[in-house]
This record gives sequence, structure tokens and C-alpha cells, in this order.
Amino acid sequence: MPLSPAPILPGGSPLPPAGQRPPDRRTLRIAALVTLPLLIVVLAAGQLFMTQVVFFTPGLQAQANTSGGGGSAPFQGFVYSWTRRDAQAHPTGGYTKPASLQNLNLQTNTFHMNAVTIPIVADMLIRSGPTLLWHATDKGNLDTLTDADYEAAIKDARKANLLPILQLVVKQQDKTVSGSDESSMLVGKAWDGQASGNSFGLEGSGKIQVGAAERGWFDAYAAFAAHYAQMSERYHLPYFIIGDRLSSVTTDNDRTSKKNDPAGIDSGVPGELLKCDLGRRDCEWRHVINAIRSVDYSTYQHKPSDGGGGQYTGRLIYAANWGVDGAAEFEKITWWDAVDYIGVAAYFPLSAGNAGLSVADLVDSWHGKANTGTNQGDIYTRLSKVSDKYFHSVLFTAAGYESVSGSNASPGSSRGTDQDESEQLSDMQALMATFTEASWWAGVFWASEQPLTPHSAQSNWALSAAWAGDTLNTSKPSGQWLAQYYKPHPLPCLC
Repeated sequence: MPLSPAPILPGGSPLPPAGQRPPDRRTLRIAALVTLPLLIVVLAAGQLFMTQVVFFTPGLQAQANTSGGGGSAPFQGFVYSWTRRDAQAHPTGGYTKPASLQNLNLQTNTFHMNAVTIPIVADMLIRSGPTLLWHATDKGNLDTLTDADYEAAIKDARKANLLPILQLVVKQQDKTVSGSDESSMLVGKAWDGQASGNSFGLEGSGKIQVGAAERGWFDAYAAFAAHYAQMSERYHLPYFIIGDRLSSVTTDNDRTSKKNDPAGIDSGVPGELLKCDLGRRDCEWRHVINAIRSVDYSTYQHKPSDGGGGQYTGRLIYAANWGVDGAAEFEKITWWDAVDYIGVAAYFPLSAGNAGLSVADLVDSWHGKANTGTNQGDIYTRLSKVSDKYFHSVLFTAAGYESVSGSNASPGSSRGTDQDESEQLSDMQALMATFTEASWWAGVFWASEQPLTPHSAQSNWALSAAWAGDTLNTSKPSGQWLAQYYKPHPLPCLC
């Protein structure tokens, strides 16, 4: 029995079936004479078509300055923040109040948003201690709401045709060493760059070993993450942001590397088969991700976890910091391969405080073409390189510009008092003009909105990064532009 010839490429064999005679030379010559003129016509048309394509793409990018069409990035989102402290200051607001659904509908119908992040804020009274307060009933907790509040936000977001995403955030209120700065970047500052065997003074506890404090904190954080991963899975949320700007505890250096601090890496946690070849921070975050994914997991105390694993099957995002003093968290993290998106809080300074810069000037700053004095270089290329290295898209988990002069120098934390709505507009337009056609960019979540009406009641609304008013006409110019720039682009929901 003759064997059928195996094709080199998938599909049918290039050889005739057994028993069928191949075409003779005369037939082949006729076929060639017929095919050649057709080939010439196709090539000529293709040359004309390719010329149009080459000039079409830059045209799209140029339009992004002011008109645009929403770009190709899937996420058109915003941050929807609310804490217990907010509720105490504004009793009429909150995720369970009518204002919440009202503002969510406004974002969908007026500004064409398609996704919303819901921050879940845990607290630390001592920034380098092992204790993390993430239950609303925890003594000393200032910010975490009840599960019922977050579930109400999820349900209202879906009613408004928005894709809800839970986002884990930590604030520390260690006034002794941090003053009024509650930044998550200071969490674990005493462990940063220290070998696990070193000791440091912990307020109220005397001396404590770095490794003990750090592992205790990561056990607490894993429980925090697993709990809200369970909620995300229960509500079929396809994305989960597992952390936000914890830059003092996410990257390794010489003192935390496996080579110099092998004792700091616990590779014997029961049930874990983690590859920990780089350093203890890399290993600790893989431990957290294992807790989020697993049905159950063991702690660094080698005991079963109390609340079980997150059993989360969706996509994971971590929100890295843009970088302070030249140390960019998003460029230093080595465990990006363990998540699905490279999240970045994109508060990059674009100038040294120059007000009135044009959109073109600001785009040049993103590309490192302007002498900005920010030491950021070519931000666009830096982000692109990280995306290329890990084969993941970059998602701006937060970005925003205050409505004050010079807010592009310190976006997200500008303290100016001179209102300048045109500055905010130019800054937002420049961000979209820079990234909207980048194939590796997944979009942006603008910061921020709150479940509180009227909008003028929101904290410092006139000078803040808020863009939305109660209506389109009462919104800031940036909001009115955004409503024209974004087009309806709903994301699929696995409800």
C-alpha cells in the first residue's frame, strides 16, 4: 500500500494523490502565461495600497492630539475611590448611596468610560511592622470598607455597563517617621536593602529581625489578597490589581539577592513549587500570587492559611510606581512574568514646573526630546522596553493632572493654588497623543471620581485632577474634550 506524502506545512500535500498523473509541460506553460499578467496587476495595486498604509498610520497618531477616535487601547477607565474616612467626612456619599450609580452612569453615558477600578485600602499604623489592617472591624483601621460596600460598587458598575476591577492599596499612618505622608512607597522602608538577618528598632516592640517582620507582613498581605481574589472570582471579574506602588518591598538589590542573602528565601513552604533564583522579594511576590491562584496555600509559618486561597482564574495586574529619584519600580521588578499586565501609575513629571506648555511640547517630553530637567529621559521607550522584555502590555492604572499651573511637574501631587484648567486639558491630550496608537499600550485609568454628588462637594474639586462635573456643560474643559475623544467601546463582561 503506497504511503501518502507528508506535507511540509499544515494543510494538503503539495504532491498529487497516489494514482493521479501530474500536469505535463505544455499545461504548465499555458498556466504561467495566464498567471504572469495577473501577478503584475496585483503587484502594481499592492504598491499603491502600501503607500497609503504607510501614510495612514501617522495620520491617525496626529489626530490623537485633539479629536481622535478613542485610539486602539481597550481600557477607557477611571479610578472610583472611597474610604471610611471619606464616608465620615461626607455621609451622603458612598458605594451604597444613590450618588454612586448616578456618577457611574455619568461616566459611561457622557464620557464613554468602559472600566472602573475600585480601590480597597488597607492600613498600617507602623510602616515597617508585620501588621496589616484590612478588616473594617480591625482596631486602628481607618479606610477599609465592609465587603458589602465593595460588592455594591461591583453591582452598580455592572448596571452602568462598566467593567469593575478591584485594586489593592496600602496606606501607612506612621506619623513618627512618615509625618503626614501616608504613601505606600514607605511601607517596609526599614527592610529596604537590608539582609534578612539584620535587626531594626520597631516602635513598641524593641528590636525585631528584618526577615521576621517582612515574612509576617507578606503573610498578612497574602491573606488580604486572597480574600479579595475570592470576591473577584465570585463575581466573575476578569481582572484583579494585586498591589499598588509598594516600591520598598517589590524589588531586589545586592543585599536581598539569593547570592548574598540565601537565608532570606524560604523555599520550603509546604505545597509551593516556586522558582526563586533571584532574590527574596521576587520570591515573596510569587508567594502572594500563588495564594491568589491556589485553592489553599501555606504561610511563611508553614501553617495552612486561615481563609484559604483566592482560587482566582482571571488576569492579574500590579500597579508599579513611575519612579522617584531615578529608581523606577516598573523597570526593576523581576516577577512581571508572574502577572498578565504591567501596570504603571503614570505620574511622570514632564517639566520642571513650566506652565502653558503646548501639547506638542508635552509629547516631546514623553519622548525625551525636550530639555525638561526631570531626568526621566525617553519615557515612551523605557515603557516599551519593559513591555518587550516580558511580552506584556502596559496599562496605566492611574494618571491625572491637577487643574493648576505647572501640574505637569508633579502630577497627582501638585499643591498649586492658581487654577488653570487649560493646563489639565493639554496634559491629558498629550498623554493620549503619545500612547494611543502604541500597540503595547492597553489604556489608562484616570484619577479620579468619587461616589458623591454634587461634584463640587468632592474635596478641592476645582483644583483637583477631577474632570467630571454633574453634567457635560458643568464639567471641566478636559472632561468635555474626553467626552468627544472617547467613543463607546464596551468591554466584554463574564457575568
